[in-house]
Amino acid sequence: MARRRELKGIASGIAESFNSRNNDVDGYWGVGKLYKLVEDSKKKEVEVDLINLIIVPHSTEFNSLMRTYQEMFFELLQRHIIPAEWIVSVKITACFETVIPEKQHYWRGGLGRPCLITCVITDDNGRTHLAQAYNNCLPHDPNRERKRWAY
Repeated sequence: MARRRELKGIASGIAESFNSRNNDVDGYWGVGKLYKLVEDSKKKEVEVDLINLIIVPHSTEFNSLMRTYQEMFFELLQRHIIPAEWIVSVKITACFETVIPEKQHYWRGGLGRPCLITCVITDDNGRTHLAQAYNNCLPHDPNRERKRWAY
């Protein structure tokens, strides 16, 4: 029998995958490309709505990324036998140049500035299921990065 509390595990899987170096856009790390998107923004935050396939700030460059994570989310629901009707919203937020809790900080853990990835799933009972992932990140720069090989 499916339980809504399983949504926290699904949120964790989505957040960790989104934070992963395997999350790429056009062969480059997706989080770095998102950082580049907001580089000149005062807010330094990107929000991806997986249900409505909307990204703020708006960019069509991330349409395939949003579809990939939307498909992944609904596949995870099916694996856990959770009805899609239980889901009101699924939002992933990438917050750049943020403060990371001391227990999450690794000295020399990576280049760049702290980045916080948050996935929040809201169910039909109004409960939120939140998971976070931390990283260090630099804005996308094709002159410094290697593009993933296409197979």
